[in-house]
Amino acid sequence: MLDFKYHHAQFGGVTQLEQLPTTDSGHVVKRHATEWLNGLDEATEREVRESVVAKPNDFSGSKYATEISDIRVTGTPEFVEAVGSLFKPLLQFEGEETRLEINLQRTEDRNTGELTDNYALYLSVAERG
Repeated sequence: MLDFKYHHAQFGGVTQLEQLPTTDSGHVVKRHATEWLNGLDEATEREVRESVVAKPNDFSGSKYATEISDIRVTGTPEFVEAVGSLFKPLLQFEGEETRLEINLQRTEDRNTGELTDNYALYLSVAERG
């Protein structure tokens, strides 16, 4: 098994994630992804805060292909609460220079337009401006 760690490698600040082999389309194969995930050390609150890249005040458009930190969790209320609890360190970004963008909502069935019993949680950090 590959020996992956959360922190940057000693050589040049490259993460273990960045060293994983990818397909031509950029995907990491399941075997490598699961080995990486299994080998992660739980991040400290400080490591979580220091790894966040805030959305610039003047930013517009999709954040998908950018370095801006963005989180989406969807599923049952129990799942969203359990996973959401892991992101409590992000609350410390609510301040004078940055703010926590949080959107928590029930999901909508695309076919009927009716609200489901499931939820979506979106989190990101933005610069204040």
